[in-house]
Amino acid sequence: MNTRLRTLQSSLARPILIKKKENLFYLTGRSFDYRAEEYLLVTKKDVVGFGSGLEQIDWVKKSDRLKNIGQYIKSKKLDIEWGFTFGEAKYLRYKIKDSGFKIKIQPARSPVDVMRQFKTQKELVLIRTNMRMVEKVFEKVKRKLRKEGAKGRFTERALAEFIKKEGFALGAEDVAFPPIVASGVNAAIPHHVPSSKKLKPGESIIIDFGFSAKGGSAFGGKLPGYCSDFTRTVFLKRVPSRLEKAYIQVEKAYLESIRFIEYPSPNPSRQGRGIRRFPPRGWREGKGGVIAGDVYQKAVDVLAEAKLDKYFIHSLGHGTGLEIHELPNLSPGSKDVLKDNMVFSIEPGVYIKGLGGIRIEDLVYLEQGKVQKFISVPTLLKNNILI
Repeated sequence: MNTRLRTLQSSLARPILIKKKENLFYLTGRSFDYRAEEYLLVTKKDVVGFGSGLEQIDWVKKSDRLKNIGQYIKSKKLDIEWGFTFGEAKYLRYKIKDSGFKIKIQPARSPVDVMRQFKTQKELVLIRTNMRMVEKVFEKVKRKLRKEGAKGRFTERALAEFIKKEGFALGAEDVAFPPIVASGVNAAIPHHVPSSKKLKPGESIIIDFGFSAKGGSAFGGKLPGYCSDFTRTVFLKRVPSRLEKAYIQVEKAYLESIRFIEYPSPNPSRQGRGIRRFPPRGWREGKGGVIAGDVYQKAVDVLAEAKLDKYFIHSLGHGTGLEIHELPNLSPGSKDVLKDNMVFSIEPGVYIKGLGGIRIEDLVYLEQGKVQKFISVPTLLKNNILI
């Protein structure tokens, strides 16, 4: 039995049924086809597999059919991971009851998701490899835009396809998510789908992409490869005054958020309301521990200095690993605590309808309470004006 499974078993308050393919891979080291149905029942003492493939894992006590699950649960409650469909949960309840067992089924945040927040050195190396691939592709993107972008013939969709092509040429097995290329008024839509719109001088162009490598085709390339995620906003030839000011403030929010993680300080906008604590609960000198929701609020406050906070319409960041979005969440009110060996994005942005948008994003990780970057791509505006 491996260390991850023993750690999981020692943390359990009650049995849990695991379905998510990423979590199955994390525990077993095996890839499973997304189309197949496999489940692991993990209790304090035993592991039972349901579905094909699991019977070949030597530490799985037994492999059986899901309808027989009741006989393996020595508890009055069973947790199931978030992500089970209504039909699956209904089937479980019916089969357990039909077998004569009285067991309450309840969806719960998977402890495996929580475990996966903390990356090993090997996992950090895999993410760094994919981020360096991103860095190389972005350099190719800038050269391509300098050469063809200003001619007015290059489209959002063409640039997105170029990004995928170059990533595959460098060894990516798949994209971590469909590349986002959003220009002009489309840049005011955070998750815009690239269109036939042509890229034009004087407009902001948000470029957001990531790759997954060393993965299996059964998982669309995302397993067991680790994902990368990256965003820059570039301009062809010139920058409109309002977008220039917005860019400078977004970059400040990006930098101040990172600084706040390392050196948290009182937040004036939240003083006197019983919300803000200093030091934040759980913070330890040199080890990280800042509350993620407080980091989000710091970014909001910086944007508010230029009256741009109302245009910030998504979270500040998210964990990334086997999935492009995982724990921790840097969102409003998040109680997740940022600690050493966690990997997460910092991505403030503003989106002004009818004008455009700005977003800057990097994946970072914490080491001895300090924010470390996987790559060093300039965020300064002058480095992202393509002449």
